[in-house]
Amino acid sequence: MMGLYIHIPFCVSKCKYCDFASYSGREDLMHKYTTAIRREAAEYSGFEMDTVYIGGGTPTCLEIGCLDEVLYMARSNFCLTDDFEFTVEANPGTLTREKARLLKKYGVNRISLGAQSFSDKELSFLGRIHTASDTVATVELLRSEGFDNISLDLMYALPGQTMSGLADSLKKLISLNPEHISCYGLKIEEGTPFALMESRGEISEKTEDEYADMYEYIVSELAKNGYERYEISNFAKNGKVSRHNTGYWRCKHYLGLGLGASSYIDGRRFTKANDFDSYFNGFALSEDYSLSKEELMSEFVILGLRLVKDGISASEFKWRFGNDIFDVYGEQLNKFQKLDMLDISGDRIRLTDRACFVSNSILYEFI
Repeated sequence: MMGLYIHIPFCVSKCKYCDFASYSGREDLMHKYTTAIRREAAEYSGFEMDTVYIGGGTPTCLEIGCLDEVLYMARSNFCLTDDFEFTVEANPGTLTREKARLLKKYGVNRISLGAQSFSDKELSFLGRIHTASDTVATVELLRSEGFDNISLDLMYALPGQTMSGLADSLKKLISLNPEHISCYGLKIEEGTPFALMESRGEISEKTEDEYADMYEYIVSELAKNGYERYEISNFAKNGKVSRHNTGYWRCKHYLGLGLGASSYIDGRRFTKANDFDSYFNGFALSEDYSLSKEELMSEFVILGLRLVKDGISASEFKWRFGNDIFDVYGEQLNKFQKLDMLDISGDRIRLTDRACFVSNSILYEFI
């Protein structure tokens, strides 16, 4: 079974921290793009999918006719299982009642909403187009249209952000009672406006200790309010994990359509170029290669360990690759078990709670 990802690269405004394949001020290309993505999808007609994820960019900034085309393509071109999960990313300020009803019409049953902060000052600093009250209004709109699986994104460790500011945003987010919450610490990426501001000495990233303190606070507060951490940055109520994203962490096959989208099928990874001309000119690829056995084993461990609740299975590793995981990674596993960074119990290998604060440095050693 596969997951389907559809990339919509349009935004009303490009956020200052964003290094994704997204563009503002290119509304003139929306119709040409949706026509092209339908043509690309036709190459894979009939593939069976159990999850669909339309992301971006901002899918809900599409003109409604273009949004209709993309949703129709997803439903008509692929065979969706009876229990499919269908997620669409949305941003407050771009989701109207008409668009919400269109999503509902096509069976969208999960919305990922980019709240990011509940401080208007922080939102303006990030370059977001919405206010905190816009987020509240959008959640209320979605509830009134029958959406019962909403995920909210929250960013933390923003330059200048205080612990009290984070606490206030988190409290307001929790009060909206979303089924799922994703929390991401800000990292300043090359080529972004924030990177330029950092080079000028105008802003700086939080220290590792500040990151850890904020992350620890988030984990604690969300646990108190019934959110289970199932992945390093993701929390869910009532078992409403993101099935699509969990597929990535479990090395499931996925097909990516659209500019900049990646696919992983039978050990082959291929990614579309992230500019419009290359995409329109025959869906040109920026990379296309088959992963070696060593790379596949490494990805299985690195991605699987992010699932802090389940971790990875030693027997599944043996089934997939024909090797005992301790023969391949015994040195690293023993090292981090002794440091109380890994819990190895029976067939399962998991990060410990304290390891989640320094997970990147641990996972790096399995490359």
